Amino acid sequence: MSIEEKVQLVNELYQNLESEIKTFQTETKLSCVVGCGKCCSTPDIDASPLEFLPWAFHVFMEGEAEEKLTVLNDTTAPNCHLYQPKSIEEYTKGQCSDYKHRGLICRLFGYGATTDKYGQLRIASCSIIKEGQKENFDKSTIAINNGLAIPIFTEYYMQLTQIDFRMGNVFVPVNKAMKLALEEVLQYYNEMEKWYGSLPSFEHEPIQFANKVKLYKYYKEREDDANRTDTISNNQ
Repeated sequence: MSIEEKVQLVNELYQNLESEIKTFQTETKLSCVVGCGKCCSTPDIDASPLEFLPWAFHVFMEGEAEEKLTVLNDTTAPNCHLYQPKSIEEYTKGQCSDYKHRGLICRLFGYGATTDKYGQLRIASCSIIKEGQKENFDKSTIAINNGLAIPIFTEYYMQLTQIDFRMGNVFVPVNKAMKLALEEVLQYYNEMEKWYGSLPSFEHEPIQFANKVKLYKYYKEREDDANRTDTISNNQ
């Protein structure tokens, strides 16, 4: 499966999740506090490289992949690279610098549920929502255990791994996850460039670039089919 296809499938998964979250918010009236970045500022968040593949692909298409990779290689901060705090003094107030391409963990937290040891669903949320919206939060906790639909962490991560098991089944600190996603995209297009000898600029020649990608995908699929046929023949 090509990088482009994986990105499309991950984005489709995110669209389904957004729809489910909107329904959940409408039913429960739960919402994040505007300008709050407490969960984003939490250090040592783990994520999979696959959930940041759309971000890495976007960065590559913007011509910033190598620059971003250098920054991530040099950073030692445990906090998410995409988080922009309002100030050092108000570090838990801020926003995501690329909210559209945030990871699955970022989307699920606050509006997703886990299952406890007793088989009960628990909303994975922060103390600000649990305490500041206590009445709605308590009612929502009861409701999800009585049939109200809510995104389930394990179900969405299972769907993610079905797109690419290798990239979706490993969990590392969030900045490393972004780094691995960037390396995956860069390796893919570097191999394509070696195959062609050179690639047109996506920024200046998007149509030519897209045609090269389609042709490369076609030949790789034919190559994979031939390899599978050879393997079957050799095993007979």
